[in-house]
Amino acid sequence: MCVAGGLAEARSKADRLAERAAKVVANTLAEAPVPNEICFSPSGPCEVKLVKFIRSAKKSVDVAVFDINLPSVVDALIEISSRIPVRVLVDRRNSKNTHSGVPKLLRAGVKVRYGRQKGIMHHKFVLVDGGRMETGSFNFTNGAANKNQENQIYLEEAKLVTPFVRQFEKMWTESLP
Repeated sequence: MCVAGGLAEARSKADRLAERAAKVVANTLAEAPVPNEICFSPSGPCEVKLVKFIRSAKKSVDVAVFDINLPSVVDALIEISSRIPVRVLVDRRNSKNTHSGVPKLLRAGVKVRYGRQKGIMHHKFVLVDGGRMETGSFNFTNGAANKNQENQIYLEEAKLVTPFVRQFEKMWTESLP
């Protein structure tokens, strides 16, 4: 029984390792998103696509998101903020959670503001260069990337993106540093 139990545990560990390796390979091969592309998590590489989208920015990145704790997204925002303006608008209460990536963004000098509204700042969108965007139900969290049923869509039609640009500017102006 001990040997059988040990073999089963070893197989289980090997299966988990193989699963992680397959995910790393799939993420490495995932391409940057294209206009009108949709991604569903947890089955799709939504986290990787979002990071590649952020890194594709040439002029600016504006983020409005309820929750952010994905290290890859936080690191991509910090990395690109050394080259171009990055503004991140978050929900004040949620940013105080122990898992939040907001303190790391602040320590790195990223411009962060807190939504000022009656309820919560529940948006989830990224504007790149003022003309392309990602939006959907996908919070930038481990749960969204690996467990929850979430969605993203990438858009660049001006008639769809421009209202989000205006909304971001309005919220940024009204928000608290």
